[in-house]
Amino acid sequence: MKAKKINIALIVTCITILISSCQKKDYQLDEPLDKSQIQFEVVQDFNADAGGNTVILKNNTASTVSIWDYQTGKSTRQQDTIHYAFKGDYTIKFSAMTGGGIVEVDSVKITVTENNLNYVSDPMWTYISGGAGHEKTWVLDTDGLFFEGPMTFVDPNNFSNIWWDAGQGIYPDNMARGDYGEMTFSLLTSPDFRNIKRMENNVQEKGTYMLNIADKTLTINGGTILRGYKPAKNGITGVSNWTTYEILALDENTLRLGVYRDKDVDGEGLALLVYNFIAKDFAESQNK
Repeated sequence: MKAKKINIALIVTCITILISSCQKKDYQLDEPLDKSQIQFEVVQDFNADAGGNTVILKNNTASTVSIWDYQTGKSTRQQDTIHYAFKGDYTIKFSAMTGGGIVEVDSVKITVTENNLNYVSDPMWTYISGGAGHEKTWVLDTDGLFFEGPMTFVDPNNFSNIWWDAGQGIYPDNMARGDYGEMTFSLLTSPDFRNIKRMENNVQEKGTYMLNIADKTLTINGGTILRGYKPAKNGITGVSNWTTYEILALDENTLRLGVYRDKDVDGEGLALLVYNFIAKDFAESQNK
Protein backbone atom coordinates (compact mmCIF):
# COMPACT_ATOMS: atom_id res chain seq x y z
CA MET A 1 0.00 0.00 0.00
CA LYS A 2 1.43 3.40 -1.04
CA ALA A 3 1.92 5.95 1.66
CA LYS A 4 0.03 9.21 1.00
CA LYS A 5 2.05 12.39 0.80
CA ILE A 6 1.30 14.81 3.61
CA ASN A 7 1.00 18.45 2.52
CA ILE A 8 2.43 20.24 5.57
CA ALA A 9 1.70 23.68 4.15
CA LEU A 10 -1.95 22.81 3.64
CA ILE A 11 -2.30 21.50 7.20
CA VAL A 12 -0.73 24.65 8.64
CA THR A 13 -3.09 26.79 6.58
CA CYS A 14 -6.15 24.85 7.76
CA ILE A 15 -5.08 25.09 11.41
CA THR A 16 -4.56 28.84 11.06
CA ILE A 17 -8.04 29.30 9.55
CA LEU A 18 -9.61 27.15 12.28
CA ILE A 19 -7.93 29.11 15.07
CA SER A 20 -8.88 32.47 13.60
CA SER A 21 -12.50 31.39 13.15
CA CYS A 22 -12.72 30.36 16.82
CA GLN A 23 -11.32 33.62 18.12
CA LYS A 24 -13.84 35.97 19.71
CA LYS A 25 -14.93 38.65 17.31
CA ASP A 26 -14.77 42.23 18.45
CA TYR A 27 -18.22 43.59 17.73
CA GLN A 28 -18.63 47.34 17.94
CA LEU A 29 -21.67 49.56 17.84
CA ASP A 30 -22.08 52.03 15.05
CA GLU A 31 -21.20 55.64 15.73
CA PRO A 32 -24.14 57.23 17.57
CA LEU A 33 -26.22 59.69 15.59
CA ASP A 34 -26.49 63.28 16.73
CA LYS A 35 -30.04 64.31 17.58
CA SER A 36 -29.87 66.82 14.71
CA GLN A 37 -29.71 63.85 12.34
CA ILE A 38 -33.01 62.43 13.61
CA GLN A 39 -35.84 63.51 11.33
CA PHE A 40 -39.40 63.22 12.58
CA GLU A 41 -42.75 65.00 12.38
CA VAL A 42 -45.57 65.76 14.79
CA VAL A 43 -48.52 67.18 12.84
CA GLN A 44 -51.92 68.16 14.19
CA ASP A 45 -54.63 67.39 11.63
CA PHE A 46 -57.01 70.33 11.95
CA ASN A 47 -59.09 69.03 9.04
CA ALA A 48 -59.96 65.96 11.10
CA ASP A 49 -60.55 67.95 14.29
CA ALA A 50 -60.82 71.72 14.55
CA GLY A 51 -59.39 71.49 18.04
CA GLY A 52 -56.27 69.60 16.92
CA ASN A 53 -57.28 66.37 18.66
CA THR A 54 -55.90 64.18 15.86
CA VAL A 55 -52.10 64.06 15.67
CA ILE A 56 -49.95 62.30 13.08
CA LEU A 57 -46.56 60.99 14.20
CA LYS A 58 -43.88 60.23 11.59
CA ASN A 59 -40.35 58.92 11.97
CA ASN A 60 -38.48 59.91 8.79
CA THR A 61 -35.07 58.58 9.86
CA ALA A 62 -34.16 55.46 7.91
CA SER A 63 -32.96 52.29 9.68
CA THR A 64 -34.18 53.38 13.10
CA VAL A 65 -36.89 52.11 15.43
CA SER A 66 -39.41 54.59 16.79
CA ILE A 67 -40.04 55.15 20.49
CA TRP A 68 -43.00 57.51 20.94
CA ASP A 69 -44.41 58.65 24.28
CA TYR A 70 -47.41 60.90 23.67
CA GLN A 71 -48.45 61.23 27.33
CA THR A 72 -51.67 59.23 27.08
CA GLY A 73 -49.90 56.24 25.55
CA LYS A 74 -46.84 54.90 23.74
CA SER A 75 -46.07 53.58 20.26
CA THR A 76 -43.21 52.00 18.31
CA ARG A 77 -44.70 52.53 14.86
CA GLN A 78 -42.81 54.43 12.16
CA GLN A 79 -46.04 56.32 11.47
CA ASP A 80 -49.01 56.48 13.78
CA THR A 81 -52.19 58.50 14.22
CA ILE A 82 -53.29 59.28 17.74
CA HIS A 83 -56.31 61.04 19.21
CA TYR A 84 -56.72 63.20 22.30
CA ALA A 85 -60.29 63.22 23.59
CA PHE A 86 -59.77 66.09 26.02
CA LYS A 87 -58.51 69.62 25.51
CA GLY A 88 -55.26 70.63 27.16
CA ASP A 89 -51.51 70.85 26.67
CA TYR A 90 -49.67 67.65 25.79
CA THR A 91 -45.97 66.79 25.51
CA ILE A 92 -44.89 64.32 22.84
CA LYS A 93 -41.50 62.69 23.34
CA PHE A 94 -39.60 60.90 20.61
CA SER A 95 -36.48 58.73 20.68
CA ALA A 96 -34.92 56.71 17.87
CA MET A 97 -33.24 53.37 18.44
CA THR A 98 -30.19 53.37 16.17
CA GLY A 99 -27.20 51.10 15.58
CA GLY A 100 -25.24 53.30 17.96
CA GLY A 101 -27.85 53.35 20.71
CA ILE A 102 -30.98 55.31 21.60
CA VAL A 103 -31.03 58.97 20.61
CA GLU A 104 -33.49 61.21 22.44
CA VAL A 105 -34.57 64.42 20.73
CA ASP A 106 -36.26 67.53 22.03
CA SER A 107 -39.90 66.99 22.94
CA VAL A 108 -42.77 68.66 21.09
CA LYS A 109 -45.58 70.43 22.91
CA ILE A 110 -49.03 70.75 21.39
CA THR A 111 -52.29 72.30 22.51
CA VAL A 112 -55.71 70.74 21.98
CA THR A 113 -58.37 73.42 22.22
CA GLU A 114 -61.58 71.39 22.22
CA ASN A 115 -62.90 68.15 23.66
CA ASN A 116 -63.86 65.37 21.26
CA LEU A 117 -65.52 62.69 23.35
CA ASN A 118 -66.15 60.56 20.27
CA TYR A 119 -62.70 59.12 20.90
CA VAL A 120 -63.83 57.67 24.24
CA SER A 121 -67.42 56.78 23.33
CA ASP A 122 -66.97 53.05 22.68
CA PRO A 123 -68.75 50.87 25.29
CA MET A 124 -65.39 49.54 26.44
CA TRP A 125 -64.43 53.04 27.61
CA THR A 126 -67.75 53.36 29.42
CA TYR A 127 -67.46 49.96 31.07
CA ILE A 128 -63.94 50.47 32.39
CA SER A 129 -64.29 54.09 33.54
CA GLY A 130 -67.98 54.88 33.80
CA GLY A 131 -67.72 57.10 30.71
CA ALA A 132 -66.58 60.65 30.02
CA GLY A 133 -66.80 62.80 33.15
CA HIS A 134 -66.70 59.76 35.45
CA GLU A 135 -64.31 57.29 37.03
CA LYS A 136 -64.62 53.72 38.20
CA THR A 137 -62.81 51.65 40.82
CA TRP A 138 -62.06 47.94 40.55
CA VAL A 139 -60.97 45.27 43.04
CA LEU A 140 -59.80 41.67 42.67
CA ASP A 141 -62.59 39.13 43.16
CA THR A 142 -60.92 37.62 46.20
CA ASP A 143 -64.24 36.43 47.69
CA GLY A 144 -65.46 34.66 44.55
CA LEU A 145 -68.48 36.95 44.23
CA PHE A 146 -68.62 36.48 40.46
CA PHE A 147 -65.62 34.47 39.29
CA GLU A 148 -64.23 31.26 40.73
CA GLY A 149 -61.51 33.33 42.34
CA PRO A 150 -58.98 36.14 41.79
CA MET A 151 -56.75 34.35 39.28
CA THR A 152 -57.07 31.93 36.38
CA PHE A 153 -54.30 30.11 34.51
CA VAL A 154 -54.95 29.91 30.77
CA ASP A 155 -53.19 28.20 27.89
CA PRO A 156 -51.45 31.10 26.05
CA ASN A 157 -52.11 29.38 22.72
CA ASN A 158 -55.79 28.79 23.39
CA PHE A 159 -57.65 31.27 25.56
CA SER A 160 -60.59 28.88 25.92
CA ASN A 161 -58.38 26.25 27.52
CA ILE A 162 -58.39 27.04 31.24
CA TRP A 163 -55.79 25.04 33.12
CA TRP A 164 -56.82 25.91 36.62
CA ASP A 165 -59.12 28.31 38.46
CA ALA A 166 -58.78 29.58 41.97
CA GLY A 167 -62.07 28.29 43.35
CA GLN A 168 -64.33 30.18 45.71
CA GLY A 169 -62.57 30.61 49.01
CA ILE A 170 -59.47 28.92 47.60
CA TYR A 171 -56.42 30.89 46.56
CA PRO A 172 -53.72 29.75 44.16
CA ASP A 173 -50.63 28.50 45.97
CA ASN A 174 -48.71 31.50 44.64
CA MET A 175 -51.20 34.19 45.74
CA ALA A 176 -51.23 35.34 49.33
CA ARG A 177 -54.60 35.69 51.00
CA GLY A 178 -55.53 39.27 51.82
CA ASP A 179 -56.68 42.70 50.66
CA TYR A 180 -54.98 43.66 47.41
CA GLY A 181 -56.28 47.22 47.36
CA GLU A 182 -58.05 48.96 44.51
CA MET A 183 -57.40 50.56 41.12
CA THR A 184 -59.30 53.38 39.40
CA PHE A 185 -59.72 54.23 35.73
CA SER A 186 -60.78 57.85 35.27
CA LEU A 187 -62.20 59.90 32.39
CA LEU A 188 -62.87 63.05 34.41
CA THR A 189 -60.48 65.18 32.37
CA SER A 190 -58.23 62.61 30.65
CA PRO A 191 -57.58 58.84 30.74
CA ASP A 192 -55.94 58.77 34.20
CA PHE A 193 -55.07 55.71 36.25
CA ARG A 194 -54.30 55.35 39.94
CA ASN A 195 -54.09 52.55 42.47
CA ILE A 196 -53.18 51.56 45.97
CA LYS A 197 -51.47 48.16 46.16
CA ARG A 198 -51.88 47.00 49.73
CA MET A 199 -50.10 43.70 49.10
CA GLU A 200 -47.08 45.57 47.72
CA ASN A 201 -46.23 47.69 50.77
CA ASN A 202 -49.20 50.03 50.19
CA VAL A 203 -47.55 51.49 47.10
CA GLN A 204 -49.68 54.13 45.36
CA GLU A 205 -49.18 54.77 41.65
CA LYS A 206 -50.57 57.40 39.29
CA GLY A 207 -50.38 57.24 35.52
CA THR A 208 -52.41 57.06 32.33
CA TYR A 209 -54.13 54.31 30.38
CA MET A 210 -55.23 53.64 26.82
CA LEU A 211 -57.63 51.14 25.29
CA ASN A 212 -57.05 49.54 21.90
CA ILE A 213 -60.58 48.67 20.93
CA ALA A 214 -59.65 46.62 17.85
CA ASP A 215 -57.00 44.50 19.59
CA LYS A 216 -58.88 44.40 22.90
CA THR A 217 -55.82 45.41 24.88
CA LEU A 218 -55.24 47.82 27.76
CA THR A 219 -52.02 49.78 28.18
CA ILE A 220 -51.13 51.38 31.51
CA ASN A 221 -48.24 53.83 31.85
CA GLY A 222 -46.94 54.74 35.28
CA GLY A 223 -48.44 51.86 37.20
CA THR A 224 -49.69 48.27 37.12
CA ILE A 225 -52.87 46.42 37.91
CA LEU A 226 -53.43 44.83 41.30
CA ARG A 227 -51.54 41.57 41.21
CA GLY A 228 -50.14 38.68 43.17
CA TYR A 229 -47.77 35.93 42.21
CA LYS A 230 -44.95 34.33 44.18
CA PRO A 231 -44.79 37.04 46.86
CA ALA A 232 -41.93 35.20 48.55
CA LYS A 233 -39.79 36.15 45.56
CA ASN A 234 -40.69 39.84 45.78
CA GLY A 235 -43.10 40.06 42.94
CA ILE A 236 -43.95 38.43 39.67
CA THR A 237 -40.71 36.99 38.40
CA GLY A 238 -42.05 35.28 35.32
CA VAL A 239 -43.71 38.26 33.61
CA SER A 240 -41.65 40.70 31.55
CA ASN A 241 -44.42 43.07 30.47
CA TRP A 242 -46.62 44.71 33.09
CA THR A 243 -47.66 47.51 30.73
CA THR A 244 -49.91 45.83 28.14
CA TYR A 245 -52.81 43.54 29.09
CA GLU A 246 -55.14 41.27 27.14
CA ILE A 247 -58.79 42.13 27.84
CA LEU A 248 -60.54 38.77 28.03
CA ALA A 249 -63.82 40.12 29.41
CA LEU A 250 -65.24 43.55 30.21
CA ASP A 251 -68.73 44.67 31.11
CA GLU A 252 -70.40 46.90 33.68
CA ASN A 253 -69.38 44.78 36.66
CA THR A 254 -66.54 42.50 35.58
CA LEU A 255 -63.07 42.82 34.08
CA ARG A 256 -60.57 40.07 33.21
CA LEU A 257 -57.01 41.12 32.35
CA GLY A 258 -54.30 38.74 31.17
CA VAL A 259 -50.50 39.01 31.25
CA TYR A 260 -48.09 36.53 29.71
CA ARG A 261 -45.80 34.52 31.95
CA ASP A 262 -43.04 34.45 29.35
CA LYS A 263 -40.26 33.20 31.62
CA ASP A 264 -40.07 29.61 32.81
CA VAL A 265 -39.99 30.11 36.58
CA ASP A 266 -39.35 26.95 38.60
CA GLY A 267 -40.23 24.82 35.59
CA GLU A 268 -43.84 26.01 35.57
CA GLY A 269 -43.81 26.83 31.86
CA LEU A 270 -45.50 29.55 29.86
CA ALA A 271 -49.02 30.66 30.64
CA LEU A 272 -51.47 33.51 30.47
CA LEU A 273 -52.13 34.73 34.01
CA VAL A 274 -55.64 36.15 34.13
CA TYR A 275 -56.60 38.47 36.98
CA ASN A 276 -60.34 38.61 37.68
CA PHE A 277 -61.73 41.97 38.81
CA ILE A 278 -65.15 43.22 39.81
CA ALA A 279 -66.35 46.81 40.14
CA LYS A 280 -65.97 48.06 43.70
CA ASP A 281 -69.59 49.24 43.95
CA PHE A 282 -70.78 45.85 42.70
CA ALA A 283 -68.62 44.09 45.32
CA GLU A 284 -70.02 46.32 48.07
CA SER A 285 -73.60 45.65 46.96
CA GLN A 286 -72.99 41.88 47.10
CA ASN A 287 -71.49 42.07 50.57
CA LYS A 288 -74.43 43.93 52.16
